[in-house]
Amino acid sequence: MVYILLLHEPGSLFYSFAALVFFGGPLVGGTIGAARSHEPRCRAFLVSAGTVFAAALVLFFVTHAVLPQFDRTSVQLPESCSCFAGSHPPPALAYELSGTGTGVLVGDSDLTAVVAMIDRSRAPYASTVHVVNKSDNRTLRRLDFPNDTISAAVDGGIVFLYNDKLGYFLDARTGDPVRKFLLIDNFGGLSSRERPLLPGAPGERRHLETTAVISLWSTDGTVRSRSRLAMNGVAYSCFVDGVTGEILEL
Repeated sequence: MVYILLLHEPGSLFYSFAALVFFGGPLVGGTIGAARSHEPRCRAFLVSAGTVFAAALVLFFVTHAVLPQFDRTSVQLPESCSCFAGSHPPPALAYELSGTGTGVLVGDSDLTAVVAMIDRSRAPYASTVHVVNKSDNRTLRRLDFPNDTISAAVDGGIVFLYNDKLGYFLDARTGDPVRKFLLIDNFGGLSSRERPLLPGAPGERRHLETTAVISLWSTDGTVRSRSRLAMNGVAYSCFVDGVTGEILEL
């Protein structure tokens, strides 16, 4: 609770607190249980330690996987979001790529831009997303998608990119995939409800989620614990601002 409520889950301290909870807690619990039990001490130690470890594991699962499912924000797309209004995006969202054309700026940081080039000629509007180095306008990574359902945010040196519900996590400096061994997120992309608990709810999918709660454990030792990100998005030929919820027809 100190790590979550008082320190606000700093990634640099995650493994220290994890060791304290998952190893120190069972060790202390097992020792106390063995000292107070009238049963054989070894058995009492294992039972008490196992109980504390299981409780810590349940707490981890609830805080990182269950509670974020209730922390959702989405915007309902109007019926006017059905086809592209013109041949180029609005000036505020236009981003010129050298030798490629003008794309939609989905998300960016001081150093990196996420730009979507969308085939406006026919549905489902296939798209190509470029992760761009702003300093020299060089494409670091290119990804092709069968539709225009794209959401993105750039935070902490990582590009968080989704094609509907499928996530891609890239180094914002190099465009290389982030090497991870555990990922927990709640992003649902397009859905038929404002705050769906289950991603496959039936109905017309006109709600685009604008926030994502992401926990990411990288192989280099860095941790992002329950980071809440505002996700800009494109869907049904409209752009949605992840912070304000404003909708712009493209």
